[in-house]
Amino acid sequence: MIKAIYSINSTITTEYDALRIAQDYDRKPNIMWIDIHLENHELTHNEAILLSQSFKFHEMSIEDCLFAQYYPKMEEFENYVFVAIHGIQLKPNYLQEFEDSIYELNLFVSKKFIITVHTEELFFLETIFEKTKLRPQVEMRSLANMLYNIFNKVISSYEFTLEKFDDKMGYLEDAVLEHPETEDMEEILDIKKAIFAMRKIAESQQTAYVYFTRANNNLSSKEYLVYFRDIYTQCFRINQAIIMRSQMIVSLIEVYMSSVTLKLTEVMKFLTIIATVLMPVLIVSGYYGMNVAFPEYKVIGEGGVWFLAIGLMIVTIIAMFIYFKKKKWF
Repeated sequence: MIKAIYSINSTITTEYDALRIAQDYDRKPNIMWIDIHLENHELTHNEAILLSQSFKFHEMSIEDCLFAQYYPKMEEFENYVFVAIHGIQLKPNYLQEFEDSIYELNLFVSKKFIITVHTEELFFLETIFEKTKLRPQVEMRSLANMLYNIFNKVISSYEFTLEKFDDKMGYLEDAVLEHPETEDMEEILDIKKAIFAMRKIAESQQTAYVYFTRANNNLSSKEYLVYFRDIYTQCFRINQAIIMRSQMIVSLIEVYMSSVTLKLTEVMKFLTIIATVLMPVLIVSGYYGMNVAFPEYKVIGEGGVWFLAIGLMIVTIIAMFIYFKKKKWF
């Protein structure tokens, strides 16, 4: 599916047909943005003709749009720059299947046009496109401005994801301190896996953005260099934040293990106290349970021995409780 918005002689046009877009491109528009959503990871015949013949893109660049690039990419050609970057669009079960939330966005950029190509439906691009239709004088005042808006949304997806992770980690930290469960550990490991997957794609993103921060690049004016340097700085800050979160998740695992150990220690302590308290009972019952005529039978009789045994059991239990209480063992 293809859609485009462009300006020809100050007239803003929105088009959804590849052949019409190719014809209008021959009229040399002042600024043009084309967005292509690949269906089944394939270009239609008209879309392929548009990219290869009208814009004369290199076949390797077109091929890179059809096959996933697992790392960011930036290639400079004679008449355009090809960029492949990655962002995050969270799915419902993003913790368990985080890699499915990672999308790739390919861009062809020149002085007059931006072409975005992606295999997933990206809602932020739809939002930017609708805003451009409503306010073309603002959104299309320059190509660098449009490019900055796209880059900014991609980078913001990392910040939003980190905020979601922070909220989840804060909840899990409270949960494991109060009452650690096996399900909590599973969620912690899912977050750890997601953070490492996020770190894998984020660490190398800066290589794709650094080109636009150079004063000698042919795509943006000097006044917009500060905007692209801001993107580069955000990317660097996000990488540092991801590293910090990866350390935090390891600490959270240690907190979980410590909490489980503490709970186990409390259980073992309780069972040890019970066993120790009942030990005199076992000794007394074992002593008087032997089939032997003890001297006590002659002194106080059989009934008196029973009361003596019960009394010894109660007295020793009370004495043990008093001793443990003074020691502050419970």
